[in-house]
Amino acid sequence: VCSSDLQDDTSEYENTQDDFRKFLMQQKVKECVNHNKSVVYDLIASHGDVEDLVFFAVLMKDFERVISHYIQHENYRGALEVLTKQTDVELYYKFSPLLMQYVPKETVDAWIRQGKQLDPKKLIPALVQYDHTRFREQGNEAIRYLEFCVQKLENKDLAIHNYLLSLYAKLQPDNLMTYLQLQGEDPQEICYDVKYALRLCAEYNHKKACVHIYSLMGLYEEAVDMALLVDVELAKQQADKPEEDDKDMRKKLWLRIARHVVEEEKDIKRAMEFLHECDRLKIEDILPFFPDFVTIDHFKDAIISSLQEYNQHIDSLKEEMEEATQSAEEIRKEIQSFRNKYAFVKAEDKCSTCSYPLMSRAFYLFPCCHKFHMDCLISEVLPSLPSSKKSQVEGLQRKLAEGEISSIAKLTGAISGVKDIDVKTMLDELVASECILCGDFMIRCVDKLFVEDDEWSSVATEWE
Repeated sequence: VCSSDLQDDTSEYENTQDDFRKFLMQQKVKECVNHNKSVVYDLIASHGDVEDLVFFAVLMKDFERVISHYIQHENYRGALEVLTKQTDVELYYKFSPLLMQYVPKETVDAWIRQGKQLDPKKLIPALVQYDHTRFREQGNEAIRYLEFCVQKLENKDLAIHNYLLSLYAKLQPDNLMTYLQLQGEDPQEICYDVKYALRLCAEYNHKKACVHIYSLMGLYEEAVDMALLVDVELAKQQADKPEEDDKDMRKKLWLRIARHVVEEEKDIKRAMEFLHECDRLKIEDILPFFPDFVTIDHFKDAIISSLQEYNQHIDSLKEEMEEATQSAEEIRKEIQSFRNKYAFVKAEDKCSTCSYPLMSRAFYLFPCCHKFHMDCLISEVLPSLPSSKKSQVEGLQRKLAEGEISSIAKLTGAISGVKDIDVKTMLDELVASECILCGDFMIRCVDKLFVEDDEWSSVATEWE
């Protein structure tokens, strides 16, 4: 066959193909075949015309068939190109797992261009398919996309952050601590699962990350123990993290560090420096950690300082004791003066409650010069007493009336087992311990109504 014949055949084929495509592109034809696409697909496929089959699929916007065709023929870049030109995001979720295995960089670039149009969680199956060892030389594309989601899209999904953290732990441990620190230390703001992160970091032996997470969980003792396997300075940072008012915990953590420095590192001088860094730590706290035979020169200054502090403490205690003794002496003098104190009651004096003559019946006279009949005072105090004390007062009143002092122990729980005791004295302690007009009793009654709710009707009648 001569070359001119081949050229003629090629030219004729191209013209025919061009006419066929123009025919398919006519609006009437498109509308007609739109409901019979499968028939047209079978017809074109039966002639082995792959190019026109793809053209027709694109014309019908049947991108899924086009992408499947390219993938079937291992043309992954062609499949990705078609995928990026269409707008159905579901096709990204369907074909990305396969594309991620062969063209990961271009696939991730396509995802990033889509931005928030894609749901990163639905792309996790594709990210899992990424072969980290095969494409190691071009960087980790899975991490690149996850970082884009976290940093640019500000994604907060737990699954995304957990997977990114797992990739850092496995592949990029240098970036692990940076990520953890960027997440902060507020449990409410952290986007990853703390327990999962701790298990992962422990599995891959990332001690610094474990220290950070222990501290985040409030497990300061575990954080210090783990930090001591890395660096003493890191352990000291963790020992200062408990709240300021939790001094016992701080002291306990600093003692752990001191013990490690003395017993493991044999650095006594460094251990003594801790006394200046933690004000709760004393020389006597760390002395038990020292070996039996050690020269006193290492901690002579600390012992002297500690003894001086004890002397100051003893002096302050002495001052407090002297003040207490002086106060006790003054109280004794005041009590003695009250014993010798007296007041005059005039015949015209009246009860501060009922305004009747005071000397008409038994009464109380207080140092403040307020005077009350016994029954008036009891009636004022009784409503404010607890039920147990009320019953005691009523029992004592009955005994006073009956004069049966010997049986008082049988009637009230408060005086059970007490024999030959002055009933009057007991009653005084219950109702006359203070003046009701100028003592604490008046303060406790400040919110008491002048007229109780159940008395309104009778008071209103009187006012009328």
